[in-house]
Amino acid sequence: MKKFVLFALPICLAAAPVFASSYSGTPYQGSPASVPGTIQAEDFDNGGEGVAYHDSGPNNSGGAYRSGGVDIEAAAGGGYDIGWTSAGEWLNYTVNVAAAGSYTVQLRVTSPSGAAMHVGFNGANSVWQSVSVPNSGGWQAWTTVSFTATLGAGTQVMTLYTDAGGYNIDSITVSSANGAPVSAPSSGLSPFSGSPASVPGTIEAENFDNGGEGLAYHDTSGGNNGGAYRSTDVDIEGASGGGYDVGWVVAGEWMNYTINVASAGTYTIQLRVASPGGGSMHVGFNGASNVWQSVGVPSTLGWQSWTTVSFTATLGAGTQLMTLLSDSGGYNLDSITISSGGSAPAPAPAPSAPVASPVSGSGTYLPVVEWNIEINDASESHARLAMDMLLSHGTRPEVIVIEEAYSTWYGTYIDELQRQTGQRWYGAFATHCPPGYWNGSSCTTSWYQGVGIFSNHPISNSSSTFFPYADCWTSARVGLRAQIDLNGLPVQVFATHLQTGGCANDQSLRYSSMRDLKGWASQYSAPQIAAGDFNADPDQIDSTSGMSPNFVDSWFLAGQGNRFTAFVPNPTMKIDYWFSDASMRATPVSSAVNTGTGSVSDHYPLEATFLVR
Repeated sequence: MKKFVLFALPICLAAAPVFASSYSGTPYQGSPASVPGTIQAEDFDNGGEGVAYHDSGPNNSGGAYRSGGVDIEAAAGGGYDIGWTSAGEWLNYTVNVAAAGSYTVQLRVTSPSGAAMHVGFNGANSVWQSVSVPNSGGWQAWTTVSFTATLGAGTQVMTLYTDAGGYNIDSITVSSANGAPVSAPSSGLSPFSGSPASVPGTIEAENFDNGGEGLAYHDTSGGNNGGAYRSTDVDIEGASGGGYDVGWVVAGEWMNYTINVASAGTYTIQLRVASPGGGSMHVGFNGASNVWQSVGVPSTLGWQSWTTVSFTATLGAGTQLMTLLSDSGGYNLDSITISSGGSAPAPAPAPSAPVASPVSGSGTYLPVVEWNIEINDASESHARLAMDMLLSHGTRPEVIVIEEAYSTWYGTYIDELQRQTGQRWYGAFATHCPPGYWNGSSCTTSWYQGVGIFSNHPISNSSSTFFPYADCWTSARVGLRAQIDLNGLPVQVFATHLQTGGCANDQSLRYSSMRDLKGWASQYSAPQIAAGDFNADPDQIDSTSGMSPNFVDSWFLAGQGNRFTAFVPNPTMKIDYWFSDASMRATPVSSAVNTGTGSVSDHYPLEATFLVR
């Protein structure tokens, strides 16, 4: 496996070497873990979010061993493991390497579908190693992956960084390789303009270093979605007012910039950003600077409505790397201006607040996913695979909505969810009314195809209704409701799959169905969320003839990346949705299309996370 010299990103992710005052993490056991030796994954440093770890949710989803945001559960065979991993999450461990030399690093991992990560050591022989996690067949089917690395002696920070989630990790064993040291190849990283960007000065976001994926940048999607300026996977588009900006930003993506700081001192770093719903990022400087700064991106109400955010930092002199790491996505970035001194000019005022209430106060984060799993495969193996894919890619959901599901496999869906997670799952299911069986007031038979809602939170009650507006495939489409118990708070979840086919005026049929759905939902308490394959773009679905104003599309408040879900392999339509009701007691904080499911269905799943109060 290739071994890279540890440049800005890994140093930043490890926050700073332990001898730098800016790293405030401390060993969990009170003293650095010994190398050679075995380190339990759950024994990451003390220090909290943004210092000892970064986790996409505030709570321990597994509920075991430690409080905080890292998700820990009991492991098969005893002890604990870290699960519910998502791209961009990381963990820091303070270690003490007894002697410089060549070591074998072994990671005990498990994954139902495969994943990817990096392992870093920020000591004298900076290491940043890519590691592939194979498909082991389940969440508790353990295997070991390993690599060799040359480590410097002394106290340093080991970092585990998730590139692609969907794995559990139990432990890290570092042992002497009893062989010659591994030499590190040249980095292959170089400034885009040929020489380091000067500081003080302005750096255009699109002028990240040359070096490619995994070295100059990390981008989760193939190709330049904006199609402008450079032929890389970073997404660049023309910016209002001229020039370019980097957009389609997703959590866990990053870019490196080689810079030259003229002299050591205090600097003001200003970032020109735009975001319809707000976001967050980290800015890092390695070398003599050792800076790792969290930056909030405010809502500017548009992708091209620009404002400036700033912070001050003490930078060391000389050539170093600046890293921009996306924590949440959902923003565009135009430029970075670094000026001498600690007083920044007042930023341009942001536009007035959006209609939706901002995320504030306490609440419970609820990760969810919706997917049309495609009716064309009637096998049990497809039913199980669909559940596995929903669990193994992205943030592990706590509510799942599926369409084009088989009533025959209702029990199988639940069985697979429970088998893969070790948790109890609850479900509700309803079928559409087949052609010719709607008698004007009811459906006179059940059908094989329908809609399902599944949750690892108890479902206290459920119900269904019909939208009796016949299309090519059904005489009435079904609406399904399930009330889940979210830590004592009742949350209504609605699901449906609306008309299509072209045999009638499908737009009118959908409008009638959404009118009925809104009326039906109004009989139940808030908070409410709704999902489904609505078979039309937002110009219909988000209109007042559609789901508005009773429901708010999560995508346009918290969407990240490409919004298109259908039809795979080259989707051009947004027809899958997650909504919150207008009370905004379930506030969307993220929404993203999961493109990691390949050809299992002709749709991609739509993920979201709500802060529920």
